[in-house]
Amino acid sequence: MLGDLFELENILLGRAEVNEFTLNSLLDLELIASVDLPMTSSSVETYELYGSDFVPRVNNTLSDNAPIACVLDSGVYSGHKLLSSLIAAENDFDVTENTTTDLNGHGTGIAGIVAYGDFTDFDRENKIFTPLVKICNGKVMHNDDRRNPAYSVDERPEIIIEKAVRYFYDTYNCRIFNLSSGDTDRVYDGGRQMPWAYSLDLLQKELDIVIVVSAGNVSYPEIPDVGTRSELCEKIRDNLLTPKHRLLDPATTALGITVGAITRYAAPESPSSSGTAPVSVGNENYPSVFTRTGFGVNKAVKPEFADYGGNFCLTQMPRGNNHTRWQPNNKALLEPTLNNTTEKAFKGYVGTNFAAPHVTHITARIEKSLEKQMGHRPSANLIRAVLANSAKYTQEEWLEGSNEPNFTGEKRKIQEWKMRLSGYGKVDDSTISSTFNNITLFAEDELTLRDLDLYKIPIPPEFLTVKANKRITISFAYNPPIRLSRQAYISNSLHFEVFKDTDEEELLKYKAKSAEHKDEEADEIMKKYTEKHSAQKFTPGSTTLNKSTLQQRMYENTAKGGKDLLNEQNPYLYVLVTGKEKFAHPDEKSPQPYAIAITYSYDGDTDILLRQKLLEQANVKIKDRIKTPIQLKL
Repeated sequence: MLGDLFELENILLGRAEVNEFTLNSLLDLELIASVDLPMTSSSVETYELYGSDFVPRVNNTLSDNAPIACVLDSGVYSGHKLLSSLIAAENDFDVTENTTTDLNGHGTGIAGIVAYGDFTDFDRENKIFTPLVKICNGKVMHNDDRRNPAYSVDERPEIIIEKAVRYFYDTYNCRIFNLSSGDTDRVYDGGRQMPWAYSLDLLQKELDIVIVVSAGNVSYPEIPDVGTRSELCEKIRDNLLTPKHRLLDPATTALGITVGAITRYAAPESPSSSGTAPVSVGNENYPSVFTRTGFGVNKAVKPEFADYGGNFCLTQMPRGNNHTRWQPNNKALLEPTLNNTTEKAFKGYVGTNFAAPHVTHITARIEKSLEKQMGHRPSANLIRAVLANSAKYTQEEWLEGSNEPNFTGEKRKIQEWKMRLSGYGKVDDSTISSTFNNITLFAEDELTLRDLDLYKIPIPPEFLTVKANKRITISFAYNPPIRLSRQAYISNSLHFEVFKDTDEEELLKYKAKSAEHKDEEADEIMKKYTEKHSAQKFTPGSTTLNKSTLQQRMYENTAKGGKDLLNEQNPYLYVLVTGKEKFAHPDEKSPQPYAIAITYSYDGDTDILLRQKLLEQANVKIKDRIKTPIQLKL
């Protein structure tokens, strides 16, 4: 036995090293409920990071025009050798400690991930780390008496954050911000928008910026009574859908990006002396036991994304179930980042606070990539849309197995629960630059409400017939006016639908016909047309997303699939963008800006000249007549 047995109400859990004969014998015993195969261990290199004798080297090749993001936190230890050359600007807005340096450690940990992305990916042989984003240090919190990052009691966090955002935007043209904090006294109850989130939405609407916010954490999740370890894992997952795990203010921001946490590692470090070995309650890439989940306001998709934020394990004193507790700081389960003292270079943390900066890192790089290509700064809508196009689920089958506790409906809400847990999934850097098998088209535009835009999207037959897993992702973002006094909160509701086996004349005719009727009759006309002509395999459906300002739909097929979209006589899809007002607003007569991005990707090394074929067909915007062509991302 690798440690003592772990005792819960109806179960004994143990870890044992066995040979093949013993394993088969255990499987035959009625006493044994289930046997799990070994979890993968944390890498030796990750443990090595935390040692005081680990001396990293930095390969800083960033120019003055490098991507930049602002960390709104407890300050940054700018003396760290991996950060000292990356700090573009600093300012103290908390004025409790009268220094911009980080006396807590939280802000330095956030800044490290924003700058470097993933600290498990580096030149291991030479211990070299390469930064990709520069940092603005906006100190908005201080180290309190319990060694927690805290806001000043003299001024509301909303005011402090607004001062910091405006300063770095006006002075340094910084447009990407990371906010890994929240109000634990304000848990979203499903009603009106919360005040801090509202203040962030006002800033994002006015300044055209992106604020990435952590979903929040539950410090002491419920430990359920179960009969098997698999049941324990399932109940922990399902408990994430309970009211206790709802989002904190300001994670319900409608125009910002919210990030939940998933696990990177699943095998906890066991104690060196005899005693009960800690037990992990999930595998890699599962939603973290502490993460908070959606919906957002009016059942908008929140969080939009999930990224690595560490994991908890269960530990136990020898006397049984009453002494079972969570261990939030097991070294093997933490997310590695930078330390704020000279004692050692790295430290491990846990929480959605450290999942959010992974997304901030990618967001800053996308902003700079788009700016270089377009020759001017991209809208926040376009940044969010291109970001969403890279998102994929890491453990989709596990997410789809979830069940909301006490749910009494006849049909399980698989898609809804999946998105409440992890939004659209985990983002990566695949949409920052195109490759032969990963190409992105995009457009920025605006829509007069109750009008429509129609995009004619090329689908080269070679893409649908290539012997590889293939994917088409379409993401859409807009920034409607908001009003806190309204239950609906956002004034305009925009969405898109994907059609096949039709043409623009027929589609526009039906849309014009529906516009002659009242809302319910018009919706019914388009519903019938949609049922007949929509590309059904693009998931989720538009009705699932139409309350969100960031929407993503995806088509996936295997190496043998793709014929369902194949039409050599009309090798196009049609993306219809439309919308209507929810309530009267002073800006309701102004066109609504939006952005759309379409990414084609497939596995393998076969070059089907996808970029060339898309260029030949990419004259795709139709609105009475063809307007500005959609752009191909280089």
